[in-house]
Amino acid sequence: MELTSSEFASIRGVRLFSSAVGAGRRRRPTDVLLLIVAVAIIAALSGDAPGPTSFDTSLDALLKDVDPVLGWFWPLVYALLLVWVLVVALAPVVGLRRGRLPLLWDYVIALALAVALALLVSVLGGTPPEQGIATLFSADTGAVYVPLRISVATAVIVTASPHVTRPFRIVGRLVLVLGAVATTALGLAYASGALAGAAVGLAAAATVHLLRGSPGGLLTPPQVIDALLDLGIVASTARPLPTSAPVEQHFAIETADGTDLLVTVMGRDAWDAQFIGSLWDALTKRGESPRLSMTRRERVEREALVSLLAQRAGVPVLPVVMAGQGVLGEAMVVTAAVQRTLADVPTQELTERTLAEVWAALVALHAQGIAHRTITAEHVVATEDGRWAWAEMGRARLAASTTDLMLDRVHLLVTTWLLVGPQRAADAAVAALGDGEVEKMLPYLQEPGLTPALRRAMGTDHVLDELRARTVAVTDAQDVPAVQLRRVTSASLARLAVTLVIVSTLISLLAGVDVSQIVDELRQADWALLLLALLVAPLAQVGFSFSTLGSSTRALPYVPVLALQYAIQFLALVLPSTGARAALQIRFFERVGVPYGAAIPMGMIDGISGFVVQVSLLLVIGLSSLPGVTTTVTPASGSGDSSSASPSLLGLALLIALLWGVTTLALPRRRARVKRAVPRFTEALKGQASVARESLTVVKHPAKVSMMLGGNLAGQVVQAIVLGICLSAFDESVSLSQLILVNTFVSLFAGIMPVPGGVGVAEAGFAYGLQAVGVPSAVAVSTAIAFRLVTFYLPPLWGSLAMSWLRKGAYV
Repeated sequence: MELTSSEFASIRGVRLFSSAVGAGRRRRPTDVLLLIVAVAIIAALSGDAPGPTSFDTSLDALLKDVDPVLGWFWPLVYALLLVWVLVVALAPVVGLRRGRLPLLWDYVIALALAVALALLVSVLGGTPPEQGIATLFSADTGAVYVPLRISVATAVIVTASPHVTRPFRIVGRLVLVLGAVATTALGLAYASGALAGAAVGLAAAATVHLLRGSPGGLLTPPQVIDALLDLGIVASTARPLPTSAPVEQHFAIETADGTDLLVTVMGRDAWDAQFIGSLWDALTKRGESPRLSMTRRERVEREALVSLLAQRAGVPVLPVVMAGQGVLGEAMVVTAAVQRTLADVPTQELTERTLAEVWAALVALHAQGIAHRTITAEHVVATEDGRWAWAEMGRARLAASTTDLMLDRVHLLVTTWLLVGPQRAADAAVAALGDGEVEKMLPYLQEPGLTPALRRAMGTDHVLDELRARTVAVTDAQDVPAVQLRRVTSASLARLAVTLVIVSTLISLLAGVDVSQIVDELRQADWALLLLALLVAPLAQVGFSFSTLGSSTRALPYVPVLALQYAIQFLALVLPSTGARAALQIRFFERVGVPYGAAIPMGMIDGISGFVVQVSLLLVIGLSSLPGVTTTVTPASGSGDSSSASPSLLGLALLIALLWGVTTLALPRRRARVKRAVPRFTEALKGQASVARESLTVVKHPAKVSMMLGGNLAGQVVQAIVLGICLSAFDESVSLSQLILVNTFVSLFAGIMPVPGGVGVAEAGFAYGLQAVGVPSAVAVSTAIAFRLVTFYLPPLWGSLAMSWLRKGAYV
């Protein structure tokens, strides 16, 4: 090993460390995610410990087949695990005089945690601790549950990952993967045990990073100068500038010819922040989708592209000089120097003309369909020609949605309010946009729409209410209700908690099944049959699509109607199924040329035809000699009491509906919403009555009625067949009429519940219904879970694609 005179240790000129000595450390959200994943893996594998599982057996057979060819290779790889750990661990020891002692302490803590956790998991999995310890030094210990060498190697390599350069990180991960395979090939552990060992090491390393932090691979000024040479820019000086984003660095540089430039460097953590932030926004905010694949290089290239397009259209933006990736791998974007930002201007110098120029810059940006999405006072900068322009366009969005554009306005309104107060900020917005456009912005003026930087600067929600009230007064507009920007709110969490209580109560009352029994049944299920059920389930929407075609007096294209049915499954996750179906159908009918007044009854007719089919099926099965309910439902408690202890399902339904209604009416906001909606709904019905009467003529056409009834019947039968396939996966079977009876009854029951998608209620209903036709309790609950998985929880995956396709085609 050769240590250069620079601040980085290297091996024969190859840089080892990615961060300078004494580089700052911080705790990262990705480490939290890694810790959660590691704990989840350990918990999931503990149920089958020590193995073998079916996957373990299959992999062992495969490795035995290739052993004549690769048998010599596995001992070398297994030894390489220990060698690599020693090399990576000894490197900072050699460089102690260069300040790498903190990293050595990281290794010590990670090793201690990995050994302790590995031995604990091994003992719980049935491996004696002395046998687990022996795997650290020997390759002839026999099979153990958690091989200690895998845990130790993973802990050290993952702990070192933020500190070392990309080549060492890649090699280390490759060594880990091959080492895990070698451990299995040598018979030291099953594949599940090797995976558990790696998860133990991952958990130890993530814990160390959360306790002590880790460097982000940020550059020093000399490194920036070297990296700029790779982009063809010769810089003489580089001065660090403060930044609000810890994953980015800003440098003011002066080139050899005296030109001042601004360099933004996106380090290794830029992707981490994007991954976690994008995923969180997609989960919690409406209209957001995760953007997980954009690399830091693509991000700076995107900023250059958006800035160039805006500049060509005459929008004032900070000109981009160069964008690319330097020799050290950090992505950089070089722009013209910033003279000053809006935050640097004293309040007394912020005249109405200045505010008008800033708003005019935003109007010009939006005119090109571009949303900035992160507006703060630091992002409004003065250029050399004296104009106010937009900086840092890396998070901008082309072809922006209405929500993005409105949030940009909100961000600028709040930004100017923080500088000049609510009255002048509201006056400037009205002067630039007009009363009507500001009124459109008001529903978005709420805390969830603000960026973290603006929320921190604002301090409290009360000041936002003051700004909203002042803006309403200036525009003389009605204080319209706020749009729902968050997917997850305190109210939605409360509803989820209530739903979970309902689920647990219903299942315990209706089935009396222990959770361990359900887990055992799911493990023994025939997954090939469950896969078949997943493939057959989408055929139900084919039948329902014919019902939709029959409800329309106009000819409709079949493929978009079929896509509509899959899109309804997507909406059913967040809305009650009946409401989702009606709302989306009405929107669809409007887009294909059906007047609003006709669209409402057409959606209602479609829903009523389904109700008629369901009731008819119940009557036919109940009044005929077809097999129906065959047994009473008794809890599986093993009490020996043969009397029916099941509660009345109708009584439970009425109780749940009553509680839900009282809770809804008790909330003032909900009561006010109902009071506002009823008059509007009544007035709309009166105005569209004549158009609605025309659409009702569809019931006079036998062919249309046949399509509606036949389509709904086909959909119900397919769903019953899918339920039967799921039941067969657990080695039970009942007649088709009984399956239709259960599916139809639960569909009616869950449809009247004010629970999105009937979550929890439907599962309990299917479990209760299957028990009523003679299915054992544990199998009934397991079948209900599997059936809902293939017909409700997984279909939104392709339902979201159908929704996107409908939006692109302007069908919704």
